[in-house]
Amino acid sequence: MSHICSNCSNQELIVESKNVFRHGFSALESFIKIETHYVCPNCRRKSSIEKTVTSAEQFPFTGKPDTDIGETRCRSAQLVSCNSRERLYTSIQFPAAFRVGENILFPISEGIIQDGTVIDRYGDPDLMMKFAEEYFRLYQTLMPRGELPNSLVKMMPILHILVTAAELAIKAYLIRADKNFQRNHSLQLLYDDLDRAHRDKIELRFAESDLNTKVATLGVKMHTVKEILGMYDNTYGGASSVYMDSRYYAEPTTAFRRSSNLHGANLVKSCSPYPIFLPEILIALIHTYSFFSGHERLKRKGGDMVYGVREPGSDNHGEWGLIPSSLNLVVLSVPQSAGISAENEKLNAFKKLLSENPPGFRTDWMYGGNTLLFYRASEHSPIDGRRVLNGVECRVWRHKRLGMHARDLYLLASTLESEAVFECLTDGGGDIDQ
Repeated sequence: MSHICSNCSNQELIVESKNVFRHGFSALESFIKIETHYVCPNCRRKSSIEKTVTSAEQFPFTGKPDTDIGETRCRSAQLVSCNSRERLYTSIQFPAAFRVGENILFPISEGIIQDGTVIDRYGDPDLMMKFAEEYFRLYQTLMPRGELPNSLVKMMPILHILVTAAELAIKAYLIRADKNFQRNHSLQLLYDDLDRAHRDKIELRFAESDLNTKVATLGVKMHTVKEILGMYDNTYGGASSVYMDSRYYAEPTTAFRRSSNLHGANLVKSCSPYPIFLPEILIALIHTYSFFSGHERLKRKGGDMVYGVREPGSDNHGEWGLIPSSLNLVVLSVPQSAGISAENEKLNAFKKLLSENPPGFRTDWMYGGNTLLFYRASEHSPIDGRRVLNGVECRVWRHKRLGMHARDLYLLASTLESEAVFECLTDGGGDIDQ
């Protein structure tokens, strides 16, 4: 593959040098990095390209290095991988030392890992649910099958992962709904904060699980989700939780408060839960979360939206592409310059627009400074394009695919389900100009 000089336009670069680096610790020893340095024979401008491969056999070291083994040097080592499905780049970096000629990077301190995820004041409920799903997958991998755990030490980390997964799953619901919730680790209290419709659906899925269905045929009254979750709030002696158990299990009982009758006592810690129904609850939580997601609820209303597809343009943001007319809506996208002054106050024309055309739903979160205003569409509503309404420059979205974030799809679905008033936006009265 040829490389062209960006300065000379048509001059092909030549390879000046190539370095191959291995990694000297087990977690990354299968990765090697090839650094190819180029130079333009015309203008002498230099450039380089790095490539990481996961099989050292593709680029084996020769028995004799290109240069004599020399001094020890330090540098920053970095590995970057791209998950095309999630559109994330994960990088691991660490300070390393290597001997020139051997080119084996040995870490000299801890590294850092990041994938570019940004958490803002609203949080990321979908990411939190992904954490819950990943922890649940780890629980399923670690949980002994076909045998009894040979010790509680082996069981406690597994239990901790499962309970953490349940807590994160419940909190994902609460963050998505933009609700204030109790700041604690009680699964039962957190579950109480969920919307009634969500709890009913979770209870139904839990009752329909294979294990509960079999128990129901015996005519035995089944526990509710809330009752099962409550069993994880208190474990041994009613004085701790799974979190405390996993951290302080073998510490002296003098660590208990003196007000506790367990302070300094000899205690057999015999009440740590063994999960039987909690995994079934977690499955119900995960499935119900998806069922009540904004895109699923809007699709059930006839909404046309596609993940990862939207109209091109620097003023169109969001991972979901929604066609507003499929929900009988029309949307005005007002740029920041047309709505907000340099002092971060609403401009008079924008305030007049909101007063005379109050939207049924609005959002300005992560849309490049734009504010999205949602109205009911009619046969007289404006078509897609840039317009001026009440002196405010804006862009109309009706039949084209508007980019939106998952959080706002959820809030839009909730607003539509609440039967909030969406006034019609029309072309009449000469207010809207091309």
